[in-house]
Amino acid sequence: MKFMVRHYYLSDSLWELEWIERQLEGQGFSPAQIHVLSQQPGLAARFRLLPLSEFWLYDLPHYLTRGLALGLVLAGGVLLGVAYSGWHEAVGSWLPFTMLALMVLGFCTWEGGLIGLQSPHHHFGQFHRAIDSGQHLLLVDVEDRQESTLNGIMRSHPMIRPRGTSRGAHPGWVKMEHWWLQRRRPVQAKD
Repeated sequence: MKFMVRHYYLSDSLWELEWIERQLEGQGFSPAQIHVLSQQPGLAARFRLLPLSEFWLYDLPHYLTRGLALGLVLAGGVLLGVAYSGWHEAVGSWLPFTMLALMVLGFCTWEGGLIGLQSPHHHFGQFHRAIDSGQHLLLVDVEDRQESTLNGIMRSHPMIRPRGTSRGAHPGWVKMEHWWLQRRRPVQAKD
């Protein structure tokens, strides 16, 4: 199953974002597909807008995979170095060198995760100045069949500024979040 496409929009008005969310949900979008990133998450919650999870504000997955890749290269280098040097014959076992390679792999992955926890998400870096100035970022994850619906709704909101797309969430993740949201908060009647 392929990933959704994430659309980014900037707005000065939480009221308008709430209206867009209602229109999207009326057209069959799940609340789990619609998130808002704002300097005022409490105010956004009053408008019944789903804030972006704190987990996604940081670049943890990106740097974890980079750390894992570096760890695999270094661990492979350790094992190749031992194989070519013949140290495993001197020691009589591959076990200490395999353990060293696993420790190098684990350390690099762990260090990548620590770096990721300190780094803003690479997709949101371009929006920091706008968010710091009081604007709100609307993120909408859409499947291919929902593109025309989203475009039609967004055309009726000229004050919302489109700011690009990127790879979005996996549909399985959206379904899981939708399931969680249904159990966590009661269904609210739409006006």
